[in-house]
Amino acid sequence: MRKSSIIFFVAILSLLSVAGLAKSKLIFAVHWSDYQVEGVKDENGNVKVKGLRQYVEEYQKLNPDIEIEIQSVPFDEYLKRILISHTSGVIADIYVLYSLWGVQLVDSGILDQVPKDIIEKIKSDFVRAAIDGATIDKAVWGVPVEVDNYALVYNKKLLQEAGFNQPPKTWEELVQMAPKLTKRNPDGTIAQYGFAFLSGWDSAVVHPYLALLYSNGGRFFTDDFTECLLTSKEAVEALEAQLKLFKNGATDPAASVWNFPAGKIAMMIMAPWYETSLKLGLKDQYEQTVGVAPIPYLKKPATTGYTWFIAVDSASKNKKAAWDFIRWMTLQNAGGFTRMGELMAKNIGAIPPNKMDIGFFKTELDDLYTSVFVKELDNTYQEPNVAQGQEIKTILMREIIEAWNGRKTAEKALSDAKTKIDKILAEFYK
Repeated sequence: MRKSSIIFFVAILSLLSVAGLAKSKLIFAVHWSDYQVEGVKDENGNVKVKGLRQYVEEYQKLNPDIEIEIQSVPFDEYLKRILISHTSGVIADIYVLYSLWGVQLVDSGILDQVPKDIIEKIKSDFVRAAIDGATIDKAVWGVPVEVDNYALVYNKKLLQEAGFNQPPKTWEELVQMAPKLTKRNPDGTIAQYGFAFLSGWDSAVVHPYLALLYSNGGRFFTDDFTECLLTSKEAVEALEAQLKLFKNGATDPAASVWNFPAGKIAMMIMAPWYETSLKLGLKDQYEQTVGVAPIPYLKKPATTGYTWFIAVDSASKNKKAAWDFIRWMTLQNAGGFTRMGELMAKNIGAIPPNKMDIGFFKTELDDLYTSVFVKELDNTYQEPNVAQGQEIKTILMREIIEAWNGRKTAEKALSDAKTKIDKILAEFYK
């Protein structure tokens, strides 16, 4: 054999070897906080509770031809980043998505169709509320990874100090109790809130309001989404019920639910995923401090629910690899549970939507915090998947805050919200 032929042969083998070692890279975008990605660590930096990174590392060891890069995106920038990325051509392959964004992302052609075998598993293995959250126009667009709702979270110590042995069951009881749990500084500002909302976050504003709306027998939209129903008697009464807490001095627009671990909040409405933050903030005082109960009702028990689902970008160059990872993470039996279910139940504190996980993680889901949220799934009204849902939610948030600040009456704020929202609905529904 000629020397040149040998050199050529060796070169070809080298190229094939390099090609064999080449990895498919997946970009996995999430909105989760540091401990949810990196894991909960002890004082020595050792991982006590696994985060997303530990699962990704496990998958990469099992699949050395796959590299997964986790990109953490702040929640308030997440949707915008997805939409802009398609203009720039720099996309993520996998997203964990808020269900309210689904209609817009599907209409924009951003989401890849879910493989049939995955859809079949979702329909057979997941709770109905989560399936509904991932369904747009009767089609499932991703694998549900968490289902959330809301409950009343209260400081047991502060309630006991004020002479209350139990949390309020009705909204009127809450309105009467909250001022007695409020303390003020010498300058008149509130040092301890009887009840806290959170003005700067749309979900913390809109979801508790919707819970009261549903509790009062009201609705957000007509069934065909052609009209917003926020000027109904039930809708106005629900916002007026919230305003009672501002008028009696139990709260103000400066309140923040994030101050609960500091002992400055007696009661608030919060979601199940806040559990780990409370444990980290309160440490050995957690069990003595935290109490959870259903949201105090107006006419009937009700709470608001929403879903997050994992999906693949339609422009991904590695769709098969992306869906294979999703199957492994969210559907594969890892010993009576799924890995995503373990992440949700043990770290993030959300309710896993897979029935197998709900059955397996009974210890985590039946604790003093999450057990109430699981029970309240029966009273949960899913946030509707509507076109331009995020924009609509932002409009409602701003008008509710106007009422909180006393710049508008409940009736005026909701009327203004309806006018703006109906204009949006008219563009998408006939």
